[in-house]
Amino acid sequence: MFHFTTRRPAPRLRTTARALATLLSNASFLLLAVLLGSAWAPARAQGEEVKKPKLTAEERVHETGEIARDQVVDHIFKIRNTGNAALAIRDVVVPPNLEIVSRPTSLAAGEAGEFHVRVPLLYDKPVALLKQIELQTNDPETPSFMLELRILSTEYVTAKPGYSRWISVQHESPGTISQNLAARDGQSFDVLRTTALPAGITSTISLAKQAPGSAREWKLDLTLAEDAPIGPIVGTLLVYVSHPKQSIVPIPLSGFMRPVIAVTPNALSFGELKLTKMESQAFTVKSFATEPIHVTKVEHDLEGFPPPSLETRTLGREYRIKLDFDPATMPKGALHGTLKIFTDSTKMPLLAVAIDGTIP
Repeated sequence: MFHFTTRRPAPRLRTTARALATLLSNASFLLLAVLLGSAWAPARAQGEEVKKPKLTAEERVHETGEIARDQVVDHIFKIRNTGNAALAIRDVVVPPNLEIVSRPTSLAAGEAGEFHVRVPLLYDKPVALLKQIELQTNDPETPSFMLELRILSTEYVTAKPGYSRWISVQHESPGTISQNLAARDGQSFDVLRTTALPAGITSTISLAKQAPGSAREWKLDLTLAEDAPIGPIVGTLLVYVSHPKQSIVPIPLSGFMRPVIAVTPNALSFGELKLTKMESQAFTVKSFATEPIHVTKVEHDLEGFPPPSLETRTLGREYRIKLDFDPATMPKGALHGTLKIFTDSTKMPLLAVAIDGTIP
């Protein structure tokens, strides 16, 4: 019997074979790289440049220096596209109280443009103001381009305290808030006129007491009448003066005129009311007067309704009234009536709540 013996290659021969395979593989890769490099070489040699826009500005920050608070800052930022592709100004984000007068929406390569803005200072505080304007563009390097206005808004004529705020109750003593008008630079001036005041507020202007030889100052009394309308007090009084550097002094007005006593809701219109069981409507009565006010009685003239109930929440201050709707007793058809709330106050002895709807 013959025996065949399989002989493995010697370790040195195996190592040589692997090295040869690696060498052939690397050589193939290098040849491919050379061929591809030759194919790409003309494009690199031509030096083709990727086109892109670039936004620049003659000045990105403009400082006004001192300027009277009744003036309007009007400024033009000069911008340019120094890139080699069209620039698109996609959006602009501006701060409060800044108006864009005009602006370009796009600039061709090399084209210049003007960004015109306006800031009325009268309703801003007289302080150092920073107004930042953000231009959002397709400039790949600076997609968010900032322009800045730095304004030193200055008061030459001041009003102290500089605002008037009332929280008052109707039919009580009127509230007067006095303003003292004076020039910071010591110059004398006259008060020429004021703008109209909200309903229920009156003004009186007089010379303020001052030391002999000192500059003229003025006293402005603002009085809220006791019968002023109920509701918020909103507005700005403009006082016109003859000072050479500032001609308008703004005085913000705010606050609220409250009722002596109020019921919520103050009217009830329920439309078509379909009931399968008894339901209730609650009314809240609150007193805002200085003195306590007591609800002494409640009644209504609604046919088929049970008498309203009265609950004291806080004696002299808050009450709750409940009106029941009973489908077993309420008549069908249109319903019109009044809920009457009686108090012990001479200022507001009666509150009336109109009630209407339909019972199908």
